[in-house]
Amino acid sequence: MSRKILVILEVVFLWSILGCQSDNVETNYEKNDLILKALNCVSKENIYKTVEELQKFETRYSWEKQDEVANYLFKRFQAYGIPVEFDEYDFRGKKWKNVIATIDGKKEAGAIYMVIAHFDSISKQPEVNAPGADDNGSGTAAVLEIGRILIEVSSDATVKLGVFSNEEQGGSGSEHFARKARERNLNIRGVINLDIIGFNGSYKGSEIRNMGGDIKLKLKTIKNRPLKSLYLDGIVVIAGRPPNKELVKTASALTQNYSKLKVKAMVGEDCG
Repeated sequence: MSRKILVILEVVFLWSILGCQSDNVETNYEKNDLILKALNCVSKENIYKTVEELQKFETRYSWEKQDEVANYLFKRFQAYGIPVEFDEYDFRGKKWKNVIATIDGKKEAGAIYMVIAHFDSISKQPEVNAPGADDNGSGTAAVLEIGRILIEVSSDATVKLGVFSNEEQGGSGSEHFARKARERNLNIRGVINLDIIGFNGSYKGSEIRNMGGDIKLKLKTIKNRPLKSLYLDGIVVIAGRPPNKELVKTASALTQNYSKLKVKAMVGEDCG
């Protein structure tokens, strides 16, 4: 999972440091030292500790437990010195909480890139036992770790770190946030959604999607299928439409350089 977090961090840096615009982004290897320094700060110990602490809630399905987890995540962001707030909404007669932390950009604060995950869990007996180590303790832990590292970096654009409740209930938490973002006309240029990123089975993925549908990145851990002999550690596919050809090329080159995973770049009209 730590390799996947390195890939995610690299793309966040590409977005927020190498340039806020989505067209004609040129490769800028002068940022290498800064990127490598940040990537080297990823702590496996922090990630494992967070997953273990999330499991100790026993279930993150019920209203009571989700409320407790939201408070826990709020305090974790605060401890890292990241400005954080609750995004509250009504669902099934109760008030629920999303947790939204924000690292303001230094040059173009109105340009927003997001790293998100959901913190609730589910199982066959969700009210009593749904520890959700992978779904989605892994994604939640990654968001916290990314925030811990990015708060020390001066980025051009704003990065919002969102951890949502009730994904297992029709995505009501993220739906509320997305609706409010549209109403406020927030300039959200890209979103990385981290869900089940610790899985090492046949095919699971996370997506990075430009809100306008311009670029998509899928992280695939393909280990138990025919590609096993070719891609022992998985493959990263970075796809985008023709107007974003240079961005796809830049992201592919940087991802290959830093992640040590196999990378495939795809450009086409259907890559949106």
